[in-house]
Amino acid sequence: MSGHPRTWFVVLPDTEAPSAVAAVQDTGAARVLHHPSGRPWIIGDWPAAELVTARAGEVRLAVLGHSSADTATLRRHAGRPDGADLTALADRLDGSFHLLVSAHGTVRAQGTLSGLRRLHHARVNGLPVLADRADVLAELTGQPVATERLALRLLHPLPHPLALLSLWTGVESVPHDHSAVLAPDGPVRTVRRWRPPATRRPPAEAAEAVGAALRLAVAARTAPGGLIACDLSGGLDSTPLSFLAARGPGDLLTVTFGSVDQLHGDAPWAAAAAAELPGARLLVGAETLPAMFAGLEHPGEQGDEPFAWTRTRARDEHVARELGARGARLRISGEGGDEVLQLMPAYLRAIARRHPVLAARHLHGHRARLRWRLGPSLRALADRRSYRDWLAHAAGHIATTTPPHGTTLLGWGVPPRLPPWAGPEAIRTVRAQLLTAATGAEPLAPEHAQHQLLHMVQHSAGAMRQAVELTARVGTPYTVPFLDDHVIEACLAADPALLGTPFAYKPLLTLAMAEVVPAHLLRRSGKGDFSPDAYEGLARHRRQLADLTERSALAEAGLIDAAALRRACVGLYPPGTSYAALDATLGCEQWLRARATHRTAPAAADGGHRNTGTSPTPGGH
Repeated sequence: MSGHPRTWFVVLPDTEAPSAVAAVQDTGAARVLHHPSGRPWIIGDWPAAELVTARAGEVRLAVLGHSSADTATLRRHAGRPDGADLTALADRLDGSFHLLVSAHGTVRAQGTLSGLRRLHHARVNGLPVLADRADVLAELTGQPVATERLALRLLHPLPHPLALLSLWTGVESVPHDHSAVLAPDGPVRTVRRWRPPATRRPPAEAAEAVGAALRLAVAARTAPGGLIACDLSGGLDSTPLSFLAARGPGDLLTVTFGSVDQLHGDAPWAAAAAAELPGARLLVGAETLPAMFAGLEHPGEQGDEPFAWTRTRARDEHVARELGARGARLRISGEGGDEVLQLMPAYLRAIARRHPVLAARHLHGHRARLRWRLGPSLRALADRRSYRDWLAHAAGHIATTTPPHGTTLLGWGVPPRLPPWAGPEAIRTVRAQLLTAATGAEPLAPEHAQHQLLHMVQHSAGAMRQAVELTARVGTPYTVPFLDDHVIEACLAADPALLGTPFAYKPLLTLAMAEVVPAHLLRRSGKGDFSPDAYEGLARHRRQLADLTERSALAEAGLIDAAALRRACVGLYPPGTSYAALDATLGCEQWLRARATHRTAPAAADGGHRNTGTSPTPGGH
């Protein structure tokens, strides 16, 4: 397998707009779908196997991604009285996909709750349009990069709702829990389509729901058959997915990655799991993989956001090519399991009113595990600030070098911090944007713990979305069943005491997979740590990192102090600064360099697509 050019699409309303349609078609799009009226509806480029469409009368449906949809199911839905209702259809489908409908002149579209599949909107020659990628719309509208928005990407973690901001003014994002509506005339409207579940299922019922959601999520990916690669670290996330994938009609190839740490904990657990599974096994030793932080001198092709997993980008490409050469159709990863299967200790707020004794016992467990003192813990739980007030307060402390106390997990979450190499202009503009956002910000869920879970899901999905694009281009694409809508919802509906307990490791998953995975493989109580690989990679590539700072595009934009970043890369890394902050900065640096190269590159043919200076192929270089 040689991969597929980057998937992208633009959605047009059902109206006459020759100049807008011409602008979209001039991108060199490979595929076009039409409204029932015959006008262009969806224009872009995507793998043929990932699209399912159907029509009944004046209703046409399209599902784009990995889904359980088939033409017969869509046709039956399109012929129903609620045929244009995407929520009703989404309830019947499993997987990860965009869902679109053109019915009686109106278009509706939605992505996924995680944001792994997103939607953006803008006006192209006066016509409101949608797209799955912000850079496509930026190219169509001629918008330059908004440097102040790029500065936000230096924050870690990037708080809601600022993560929704595209890197171009005039290109807006559809909230992940909303659908977008395109009428024949008028602007794009967004309509809320989902709210976090208020019910709390008891353990047995919650486990049944999560187990069913995971089985269907994996089946949606394995149903077409072929060779399926599945990560197998021996952990509680990848192991169940491997056993579920083994039930599919195709062949299984489990993949285990080695570490430079000879005492790494994954190896024996992965070997024990592999002994119980059918199919072939691929052991990828650390010595065969590019070191972490490799390839930084080459920005490579970029998406519509900076690549968040900078340190592992070369590894991701290497593995995608290796699996593609072996004929693997898809790579299933356990990423996302940490985010959906564990609640942060803020769940104690939800159970304290109903079960104060249980809450006290759990608080004691968390304090023992995390070494929290009682006083700060109780003060954090007593903090009744709204999310708006929390965000406004965080704005005043983004440049603080002291790491936030762990008890912040008992509130709305970890306050965002800029790295110590952020420049004064970055600090000023980021603080101003946080304060502006705080005036109208609403949390992702009313409960603190649910908000944190959804924020972590969306934060991680942003990185995974870039990894999906990268791997699909060079070889076997990567997919993450734990971030499917039905899986997220099933996890959120579980008893928070079960999801957050300090006395067991991912008990909801072990209950859900009890009949799928051999019992001895569900006894693992932790996961492998690849920090030694990061340290080794950082030491090996210090020279390349230093070179990157000497001609920094971020420094030229006034966003970082290049000398401070150089000291962090080649000297003592600043204590208390997460390596994720370095990943974010390096991702922004490479992204900005690639955009500058893209703007000045001469016109060239690329894979049969037209690529001109004024209307380049989306993402082309």
